[in-house]
Amino acid sequence: MNYETERVLDPAIPPFYYFEEISKIPHGSYNEQAIADYVENNAKALGLRYVRDDNNVIIVYVPASEGYEDHPPVMLQGHMDMVCEKDAGSKHDFEKDPLELYIENGFLHARGTTLGADDGCGVSFMLALMNEKEFAHPPLECVFTTAEEVGMDGAKALDASLISSRRMIGLDIGVGGCTYVSSSGGTSVKVSFKNTDDGSSDLKEPYYSLSVSGLMGGHSGHDINDCRANANKLAARVLHEMNRKGAAVRLSEVTGGAKYNAIPRDCRIVFASAMPEESLKEITAVCERSIKEETGSGDPEIKISIEKAVANGKLWPESISKSVIEFMFLSPNGFIEKSHDMPALTTISLNMGVVRLDDSSCDITYLIRSPYDSARDDLTQKLSDLAGLLGGSCEVCGDYGGWAYDPDSQMRSILKTFYKELTGEKFGEIATHGGLETGYFMKKIPGLDIVTLGPEMYDFHSPSERLNLESFRQTYELLKSFLGVL
Repeated sequence: MNYETERVLDPAIPPFYYFEEISKIPHGSYNEQAIADYVENNAKALGLRYVRDDNNVIIVYVPASEGYEDHPPVMLQGHMDMVCEKDAGSKHDFEKDPLELYIENGFLHARGTTLGADDGCGVSFMLALMNEKEFAHPPLECVFTTAEEVGMDGAKALDASLISSRRMIGLDIGVGGCTYVSSSGGTSVKVSFKNTDDGSSDLKEPYYSLSVSGLMGGHSGHDINDCRANANKLAARVLHEMNRKGAAVRLSEVTGGAKYNAIPRDCRIVFASAMPEESLKEITAVCERSIKEETGSGDPEIKISIEKAVANGKLWPESISKSVIEFMFLSPNGFIEKSHDMPALTTISLNMGVVRLDDSSCDITYLIRSPYDSARDDLTQKLSDLAGLLGGSCEVCGDYGGWAYDPDSQMRSILKTFYKELTGEKFGEIATHGGLETGYFMKKIPGLDIVTLGPEMYDFHSPSERLNLESFRQTYELLKSFLGVL
């Protein structure tokens, strides 16, 4: 497969070179074979010892530089998979096509798609360090994980006996000049409804297509506190209002959201109703005006439209259609609670990330985030109880733990002192509502001391994702220098 494209970034800057190289290789979650091959081939060419497991997780062992042979090893870690989101009109094929990079006002973007800076930056840092010779560092264990964005499967299954480090620098972070000090755990939950109809339908009612589009979307951890609109919830609100006005909606197809950990930007629902077309359009227009007024500048490009559609697929009975719509309308979503000790930190949230309805079944997938197991359990129970009342079922599909704050972290103390001496500025500390693989590594490696480093990036998990190139370069130099004091 030919991944050659015109070069955009300066190849003389090591992390720039490797970021552009991996951007030529499709590497969405569960499609990491090719990028893992690239990492492995780099290790082979350099004569470095490495291991690769059945999940394509790779650990590359980099010997210490001269004079650092007796220093304790340091683990560096980032994930090779990226979230694959694209604009509605994009023809990009994430299974085959390279990302189309471009620079605008000092920021790197991918045209019409996610950029994969989360966590292409961490992968590029490790590849660059593997290939650089003239810098001081202790023994390094570079851990390239997989399927982080869909449940952290690679980190979850990794054999921790392959890692000797008790010091770790996590490179999955998007805040320059700061280190994360804790992260939330997460629970993925799927609510399901079944179509019990025998398939017969008189098809007398006309079909319509309701579309919600133009939302900002974003990362369901980092951006959930901004209370960004959720396309799935908005679509349910419009259909619920139609039913309230007597539309007796019968569902045929629902395609909402793309990833359970990304706030949905689009939702399309095909349905049938005997209500006059003009009445349906009027209800839709009134809902659109109300929603735009409520969201204001938070989601300024929302568009809600309805048009006639071609009959395609089996209609669900009115009663089950109503249950699905009521569940989507009534279920909790978004920001729930913040920390009283750290007011900027969201502590409980959930995201109705993906909704799919076809002829036979409807699946509604959530990601619940909180550092508290009890809070995740509580929201799971609420979804389960509501689903049960409306004739649906609920199952937990995955779960990962959080990373608790360590007040005695020596790594964090060294990093803050080093940064202050280097720049004269204070290095920030952030507790994140996002999920990090640090939680798994903390459980697998008792006594692991963790800090994180990363450049400024924005709007991960959406096609608006962008990376500050100067911050990317500076963070790499900071990482290299920091390794020299460990």
